[in-house]
Amino acid sequence: MLLAVLFLRHMRIDDYPIDIRNAAPAPATTQKRSGLITGIIFIVVLFLSLTSVVWLWAAENPDASFSEVALMAGALSIMFALFDLVITDWLVICTWSPRQLMLPGTEECAGWKDYGFHVKEQLHPKAPFVLFAASLVMGFVVWWLA
Repeated sequence: MLLAVLFLRHMRIDDYPIDIRNAAPAPATTQKRSGLITGIIFIVVLFLSLTSVVWLWAAENPDASFSEVALMAGALSIMFALFDLVITDWLVICTWSPRQLMLPGTEECAGWKDYGFHVKEQLHPKAPFVLFAASLVMGFVVWWLA
């Protein structure tokens, strides 16, 4: 996950606090392209990893209904979101703040220590919708194939 943060840092410039966005240099075309490719790979690996855990749970519970499988996928997605918030965002980015993860020229921006920004981003209406939709898709795929 930290490798994805390292490679996605230029692609996801709109997900940074405003002071970092203003101070960051515009990403080069190669940085955008590598960020896009890495982002797609990250999403696919993440989706397949979470789906495989749900699949293993469904294999242990063969009589589980679609709603039970989807709820398991939802619970797993929420656990991932909490891990992302607490470990990746708060611990690594806000507390440790390694320079390798920072965009050049933004090292002194206050946004790197803005814990509340990450909570607001997790609670932005788009994020819970994506978690809910992904959980339904994972649940359906596992339920249908199991």
